[in-house]
Amino acid sequence: MIATVREGKLITMEGDFDHIVNRGSLCVKGISMFATHTSPQRLTAPRYRAPGSDHWEEVSWKDAAERVARKIKKIRDETWVATEMLGDREVPVNRTDAIAFLGGAQNTNEECYLFQKAARLLGMPFVEHQARL
Repeated sequence: MIATVREGKLITMEGDFDHIVNRGSLCVKGISMFATHTSPQRLTAPRYRAPGSDHWEEVSWKDAAERVARKIKKIRDETWVATEMLGDREVPVNRTDAIAFLGGAQNTNEECYLFQKAARLLGMPFVEHQARL
């Protein structure tokens, strides 16, 4: 996509006519990117709602990332499967069956590759993509 920005404000977004695959045409999600980006309801910072709370509070990106990392590590450690029986012998599997990963159709191939690598490094065997659902 080609974006036009003036004085820090997004003015237009359009397809890249020199792109070898789409030649400037955009799918429905691509076309909606301008409206999504400029919406006054667009969230620009992570939010957290405590258990039992009736409101969301804004948190820093650092706090949000650390909270997610702690939860993933805790669940992974509690549910880790190092080995399982294959016939009459025990084989290494090194996985967690408690966490899955879902990609989205707006992700690039490069992002999907990195997500796949991260999910596998964390021991997640369940990796799916929205386009198949």
